[in-house]
Amino acid sequence: MKKIAIIYPEAPDKTIRRAVDFLTEFILDFTLEYPLCLSVEEFCISCDYIPIYLGTKENNPAIRKLSTAHLTRPEQYHLSVKDGTVIIEGYDVSGVLFGVMDFYNKYLIPTKYAHPDINNFSIFDGELPEFSLISAPEVSERGIWTWGHVIYDYKGFLDNMARLKLNSLIMWNDFIPFNIDEIIDYAHTLKIKVILGYSWGWDQRCKELSLDSLNGKGEEIFNKFEQEYSRLDLDGIYFQTITELQEEYIEGKLVAEVVTDFVNNTSALFYSKYPDILIEFGLHATSVKHRLNIIGRVDKRIRIVWEDFGAMPFAYHPEELCDYDQTLSLAKAAATLRGTDDNYGVVTKSLTCLDWSEFTHPSAPQNIGVSSDFVKENRLIRKRKAWRNSVAGWLANGEYAKRAICELVKVKQGAFSVNALLEDGMLEEKIMYPIALFSELLWNPDADYNVLVREIALREYVEFA
Repeated sequence: MKKIAIIYPEAPDKTIRRAVDFLTEFILDFTLEYPLCLSVEEFCISCDYIPIYLGTKENNPAIRKLSTAHLTRPEQYHLSVKDGTVIIEGYDVSGVLFGVMDFYNKYLIPTKYAHPDINNFSIFDGELPEFSLISAPEVSERGIWTWGHVIYDYKGFLDNMARLKLNSLIMWNDFIPFNIDEIIDYAHTLKIKVILGYSWGWDQRCKELSLDSLNGKGEEIFNKFEQEYSRLDLDGIYFQTITELQEEYIEGKLVAEVVTDFVNNTSALFYSKYPDILIEFGLHATSVKHRLNIIGRVDKRIRIVWEDFGAMPFAYHPEELCDYDQTLSLAKAAATLRGTDDNYGVVTKSLTCLDWSEFTHPSAPQNIGVSSDFVKENRLIRKRKAWRNSVAGWLANGEYAKRAICELVKVKQGAFSVNALLEDGMLEEKIMYPIALFSELLWNPDADYNVLVREIALREYVEFA
């Protein structure tokens, strides 16, 4: 077997270094030998190695010379295997990172399982089969929504998000975690945006909320941001307010009218000082779905992140298909509520969620995402039952999620955010089939579904609970 050499750019940044880490890991599965790592200046083209050129045309002159691909979109990548030379090229460093993931997913893994009766087959034993692929995401922001206290290993969690080609994390906390700076820094290394959530006059008991309590609340919310959040290297903030209700009225007033005025007045305080801030409004459709004309008055600079439209994939359980067509109609209506360029996002569900019977609010900040192997293994055992139920539902109904994403992509031309609610699912330990499938649908919803299912099932990091 020839030696393999990863040819990286001179002065690689942290993202390129992580791409090299992942690529090394993938290659080791096939060779049991570390590849060499050489800068483009160090590599001798006459050496008898299998070269894997990694980078962009801007940062790797070898790729600029060898590649004729024309990449035009953020996160786009180009994979090429020809005459024993491999190119993993990105439009940007995110594209390089995601190209590494799909070099494994779409080239290494399929060739490994092309010979099911030969156990010791390695693609690197002989001449490399030719391959070419240019790919870019159809949904621009692809993320996860979770409470922070149910992340038990933040590096493992974020690494697995990168494996899934996800690029955004909405994390809700009662208190900002003690180690939030380290979490944000590591996420940014993987080109994952971090959006922190906190309450704008909301808790779990909206019915008990008095509207009088909202008086002066806007200034309190803004001051909390100034004192606690403004120093952080955040990519945005997310909030929820009094919409998690089944009723349209609260104290005789329309919820839609109350929240629209409250949100617009409060966000004005932010925009007056931070005009470029990303503010995401987590809005439950249940209390306002018949009053979309009122919600349409929400400031267009605010991204409305809708949830609870109805059926799967917006329902908590993937078996819930009742009123599916009405669900899609509502989701599409909300997508252009403030015009065709509506700043729009959704939270999908049908994966795992908190066990509210065990939930207690912390009384102070916590150092999250740091735990022992014992704790993680024990937690994974406890969550396998929930995941098995989710897997069964996705095996039966996954195509409904595909249709929903396809419909929204057509309406929004890909310019929107999708955030999968994945709480207490131990993503840091195992990538389960439903989130692997859903993440791939966000990247390429038009893919042949049967081909995609088989491809994901072959990935060795994907489990079926």
